[in-house]
Amino acid sequence: MGGGCLFMGPAPPEQGNIRPLPPRLPTYTVSGQAIIAAPGPITVTVQPVGPEEVQGYFRSRPPRVNPFQGMQKNITPFLVRIENRARDQVTFEPGLAVLKDQDNRPVAAWDAMDLHQTFGEKPGLLQAAQGGVFAGYVVVPPDQSREGLLIFPALPKDAKALFLHFTSLYAGPTPYPLIFEFTVVPEGSKK
Repeated sequence: MGGGCLFMGPAPPEQGNIRPLPPRLPTYTVSGQAIIAAPGPITVTVQPVGPEEVQGYFRSRPPRVNPFQGMQKNITPFLVRIENRARDQVTFEPGLAVLKDQDNRPVAAWDAMDLHQTFGEKPGLLQAAQGGVFAGYVVVPPDQSREGLLIFPALPKDAKALFLHFTSLYAGPTPYPLIFEFTVVPEGSKK
């Protein structure tokens, strides 16, 4: 099992409105706000994160700058950790990850172009974003893990359910398509 640190704090109120749904498949479990999928030799942990967790995530890594400061209303971030227990390398194309709501409206994860368009004028913020966001092809060698943020655009106001689709996750040549299901609790409710 690879080392590394996974942020598991209480969900802050801003993003506390996205909660895991009970898993339908035995390869999925829920731990706090995170959904853990363990198909075959891969473990993928996905957790919706709010501004405090994004801040803590970037504070824990050089250059200790949060490029998303003040952008909470414009983004829907998830912390993703991929652990590889396979003999083959695990590959993940985050640009093909899609977040859909109950009406099947898809939004794609931010890619390198989105980071450049957002932070191109600010090289320090761009470098911090590139270091912390899964925006390009991710390779996880055997017996290691990688962790990064997936950034999606803000949710539609009427979103009630979210389905995060990983369509391009492979251990060697074997595909492991995954779907992480979340419910959106209206702001202010205490469910």
